[in-house]
Amino acid sequence: MPTNTPNKVKYGLKNAHYALLTIGEDGTVTYGKPIPIPGSVSLTMDAQGDTSTFYADNMAYFVTAANDGYSGTFEVALIPDQFRQDVLHETMDEAAQVLVENINNQTSPFALLFEFDGDKKATRHVLYNCTCPRPSVSGGTTTNTKEPSTETMNLTASPLPNGNTKARTTVDTPAAQYAGWYDAVWQPLGQLVVTSAAGATSGKTALTVAPELTRGNSYKYQTSAFVALPAYGQVLSEGWTDWDGSEEITATTGQQIAVVEVNADKQAMAGGVAKVTANAGG
Repeated sequence: MPTNTPNKVKYGLKNAHYALLTIGEDGTVTYGKPIPIPGSVSLTMDAQGDTSTFYADNMAYFVTAANDGYSGTFEVALIPDQFRQDVLHETMDEAAQVLVENINNQTSPFALLFEFDGDKKATRHVLYNCTCPRPSVSGGTTTNTKEPSTETMNLTASPLPNGNTKARTTVDTPAAQYAGWYDAVWQPLGQLVVTSAAGATSGKTALTVAPELTRGNSYKYQTSAFVALPAYGQVLSEGWTDWDGSEEITATTGQQIAVVEVNADKQAMAGGVAKVTANAGG
């Protein structure tokens, strides 16, 4: 239930950060630590995707709209040298301390984090999969007034392999999650469909989980009257038990059982909860 007063207006752009994105062959998404981009001036991202209309009964009978992400511009006071090296892959000549652009340089994808002020609370955003080509070079002479020149990046924000394109906070986002927005890229926990059926022996339940386990990952489970799923990326240690994906589990009918897929670092990637059905014996 909402408990805080929502914003009526938004204004201002600040706290832009970028985090390098790596997508594995299996679609696994990882991010580097967000790095500030000071001097945000403006951000305009237009929705991309075609609308298809099917006509019947002399009317628009069915309308679909594709979501191909966003494209637009991000204007800043100056593009940081670190961004030029990390994303645009300009290389630093260590002896001369000069940045060099080469025609063979390939840009890297990244997440863009930022926030808009509001009359109650700033709303924090993340675009999960951005690409940026080389920015233009421009400048002008000074006159009797010194007007700062800015630099503009053309951005494309595409969906991740799981379909996620962007996320933003609300007035009811928990304080810890809101405060840590720029510490690491927030992602929603992936969904697992967990089914519990009576096992072959008394007190045991047999679980099935979909989709299949990602190669290199493993399962952990927890069962009690109520089980809360962890946040994406949370390290699971105490209170969670390793599961091989097939062995029957001792559990109590009517209670909950949560299964979480973790990576090699024991970080939660996906999870699901089911109501336990165990063999009643007899």
